[in-house]
Amino acid sequence: MGNDQYWEQFAVQPSDLEYLANFLVESERPQTLEELATELTRYRHAQITQVLDATLSQGRIYRPGEAYAVGESVLFAHLGNSTGRVVATRSGHNPEYEPFTVVQVKMAEGDTREYAAELQREHPLNAASYLSDDEVTADDVYEEYGEEIRAALLRALETSAQFVSVAHRWFVRALMTDVSPGQVNIAEAMLDMAGGGPMRTEDLLQEIDLPDEISAPLQTFSLEHALLRDRRFDDVGPSGYALWYLRSHEPREVLETPRLLHYVPASHSRKVLDSVMLSLETQVADEWSELATVETSDAPVTLVLTYPHWRSGTLPLAPHVKRLFPTARITDRIRFTFVDDTAGKEFPGWVVQSGRYVYGLEAWYKAKQAFVGTYIDLRRGDEPGVVRIGVRPIRSQRREWLRTVTVDGDQLVFEVTRVPAACEYDELAAVAVTDVAAVDALRERYDRMSLESLLERAFGGLAGLSLQRAVHAMTLYSVLNLMRRVPPAPMLATLATSPRYVSLGDNYWAYQGGD
Repeated sequence: MGNDQYWEQFAVQPSDLEYLANFLVESERPQTLEELATELTRYRHAQITQVLDATLSQGRIYRPGEAYAVGESVLFAHLGNSTGRVVATRSGHNPEYEPFTVVQVKMAEGDTREYAAELQREHPLNAASYLSDDEVTADDVYEEYGEEIRAALLRALETSAQFVSVAHRWFVRALMTDVSPGQVNIAEAMLDMAGGGPMRTEDLLQEIDLPDEISAPLQTFSLEHALLRDRRFDDVGPSGYALWYLRSHEPREVLETPRLLHYVPASHSRKVLDSVMLSLETQVADEWSELATVETSDAPVTLVLTYPHWRSGTLPLAPHVKRLFPTARITDRIRFTFVDDTAGKEFPGWVVQSGRYVYGLEAWYKAKQAFVGTYIDLRRGDEPGVVRIGVRPIRSQRREWLRTVTVDGDQLVFEVTRVPAACEYDELAAVAVTDVAAVDALRERYDRMSLESLLERAFGGLAGLSLQRAVHAMTLYSVLNLMRRVPPAPMLATLATSPRYVSLGDNYWAYQGGD
């Protein structure tokens, strides 16, 4: 593409910011970084095209493969746009390049130089492009260099006192309308009457009198700017629009990560994980696993419910789950709507991006009689900000043989008993917990124990349930999370490096003792 160096070294100039400020004033609405970068590219492209068109009017661009006549003006673009006039021509003599012509050019600087013409061999100057408007459009430039242009523009906007940003949209600070403390208090009162929220900015504006001469988009922008600067308010809307909520009304589990979900990173080496272990890690899809980002897709997702999320009324925001939820927001917390896939009942949910979890399922888990190991099915709803959720009910509730955990002193005790089951479940991960208060109290006592010690306790209790005394890594992961929040990788790395365990293949392990 012509003028590559120009765009590769692109830098925003003060004149660019003045142009964008005028552009915003004329449009009378805030613009995204993408929109501003696109407009700036068009502006710069028009500038450089105008300059080059004026330069090209001074003569034909010199290309070694073309012929030139005496008296013709020539532009040497590769020499800083120097110009000259052809004063003579002659045949060139070089067996390596013949046939060709030599043209004598009287340069504008006063000296005379000779250049090859009608050269039959390939030459870089024959193919060089110097950006004629007919050759490369502004859209072509933006497609090639849009990332660099956006990055440069963002840096300039962020360091300029002239512009202000709200939710990735920009406007001129001086033209924003003032929102008084009293008007902000009206917004608080409206949200309080609505149970804390959520309410859209446009709904709040119906009771807040801003100047009529200010355009509706700018009124919205100005109020959102004022609310974002006030800690009483939280923008919890999905990508595309703001939804306001009072922080004082938000669930505590949204403002603070539930205790059972706290994960303290455990040192481990991923190099010891083989393909079978990595396959299990992908299958589990723990929110704290180092998994690759999943491409956007509408495909349904099935999760296996773990103890920390079952007790906390949450779901893991793992990469393959995250794509179903509204997460592309500058704010940390996002309120959306769950829809029960069977009953069709709607209830609120919250995405907490920093904690990597989704909150709002405690009552639903109880209603569905979900337990550790239950399959949870998720799919995108028909409307933005809606996620459908379901379990797989067992038609006639029956008693199933399941691992059951009880507490004896400072030990978890495992046995297999018949317990009621209303939902389909993963047999490897399923655990019936009859006394959650006792298990949670024991977790507190396990806080200071090493991962190796916890794993040995879990393995010892589970091995006794099998005649072969073999334990599957999925079962270990599920049980270990009764004791502490741990993703699969640290556990698998401990199994792989400890002399106490031996792999039996297919993610089954046996205990062999030793130091």
